Amino acid sequence: MPRPQCCRRIAHSPICTVFTPAGVPACDLKEVVLTLDEFEAIRLADLEGLYQENAAARMNVSRQTFGRILEAGRRKVAQVLMEGQPLRIGGGEVEMSQGTTFKCPNCRRPWTPPATGDAPQGCPKCRNTDARSVDDEHQGGAAPTCKRHCHRHNRSK
Repeated sequence: MPRPQCCRRIAHSPICTVFTPAGVPACDLKEVVLTLDEFEAIRLADLEGLYQENAAARMNVSRQTFGRILEAGRRKVAQVLMEGQPLRIGGGEVEMSQGTTFKCPNCRRPWTPPATGDAPQGCPKCRNTDARSVDDEHQGGAAPTCKRHCHRHNRSK
């Protein structure tokens, strides 16, 4: 009997959950599903540039498990790009982390500061200190970044 899978911790839910190739009817294509833990692993490794050991700790998994999750996610993204298939993000056993996510208005990079209780010192990429909470942004605190495509912003029009 296999060991039960532990719940993986994620800090970000995707803003957009479906991507389709332009000019091809989505109903003619087989959809690829990227689970939320694979999405988070790609975000931590490729967007934030974390080493696998640090990223694994953030997701509450072992380094080896993180490597397997990351490999599976990258394989799916490569398949979508090479074969022109639609991508859906969702599913999997995950829990949301309790940290607040911030977004830099300068470079638009999202990040979650370490859980020390301190205020963010600035964007890890460009060092801008004018950070805003992502929750504030989607509740009218800041200008929307995806006016035409994001369902959160289209409802308010």
